[in-house]
Amino acid sequence: MCEAIAITAPSSELTDKFELDNVLLYIANRNEVTPTDTISAIFEHKDAGRILDEFRWGMVPYWAKDSTHMDRNKLFQKPIYERIIQKQRCIIPCNGFYVTRTIGKEVHRIKLTMRSGTFAIAGLYDVFRQASGFEMRTCTMMMTEANPLVSPYQPLMPAILEPEAIGDWLHRGKRTPYELHSVLRPMDELRMIAIPLDGSGDGEVELQPRTEWV
Repeated sequence: MCEAIAITAPSSELTDKFELDNVLLYIANRNEVTPTDTISAIFEHKDAGRILDEFRWGMVPYWAKDSTHMDRNKLFQKPIYERIIQKQRCIIPCNGFYVTRTIGKEVHRIKLTMRSGTFAIAGLYDVFRQASGFEMRTCTMMMTEANPLVSPYQPLMPAILEPEAIGDWLHRGKRTPYELHSVLRPMDELRMIAIPLDGSGDGEVELQPRTEWV
């Protein structure tokens, strides 16, 4: 799973890139945000437009075994998601994410970024209400099959949205389950950079251009 993300962009960049209407709460220059931490996410309100706010990374798990990540292939297997997927979609702005693998006694860690800069990871959000009336906004990160950069480390990777898919993902109830599933596909590895963080390599990990496309 995605063990941490970085979100370092200033709010002005997010406002321009994701066409925000309101910024309620946002902290920039966070180099490593981990599950159950507070995380920044963007959602769309029918009256107030696109809003950037802070959420708990991880839905309150009275109904989910793992509430911090959600495999796209299991998205429609849980009845609870039928309500959430139709009306409570969000995106998580990101400048990079971290994955780790262990070989023998050696731990190898990389940071993955997009060549185009700040990107959006698909997510879902919910509001947990306690009996006292206290409300907590929570979210989970959508995962898809890993591309060749990520697959040596783990089988899944965050579902990075194409810029043209962001609007449809955020718009409440606009897409069918099949269409929503189809936009959560692995990002092209040639558009990404993998940076070793364990001293095992110098500079970024490069892939050669494909000779065949499938």
